[in-house]
Amino acid sequence: MSWVFAGSSGSAPTISYAVPQLNSGGCVTEIKLHRPAEVEQVLRWAEVYVEGIDRYPDFEPIKVILHGPELRVFDRKYYQQYKELAGLAARLEAFNVIDVQVCEVRMAGDGILMGDSPSSIESAPFGAAEEERLLKRGCQYF
Repeated sequence: MSWVFAGSSGSAPTISYAVPQLNSGGCVTEIKLHRPAEVEQVLRWAEVYVEGIDRYPDFEPIKVILHGPELRVFDRKYYQQYKELAGLAARLEAFNVIDVQVCEVRMAGDGILMGDSPSSIESAPFGAAEEERLLKRGCQYF
């Protein structure tokens, strides 16, 4: 079972704090506004979810794919501004709740190097393509 929180274009966030009913293919929640506050919503939702279950998840970590300006949350230049959020992401990754990936194309366009992000952050060559790959694998929007 896998879940994906991914970035894509659109108008309003679809993130909910309610624990969804999951199917065997997994679920995808879109990041639509590409703002740091939306990334925080995703991470807080994951935190609320994991606190509401009896044991640590035994499923594939939630994929958080960032391919818009929101990926700056993990840029060293903005550490002071987003350190609480980066710390939350690191804790959730440490317990295998989430797996954050940032788009290499977007990073290059914004002049961000992988060395400017925490070591726990992974990269995807093209974030939108990674989102599509996961959808084809059976993940669904909810």
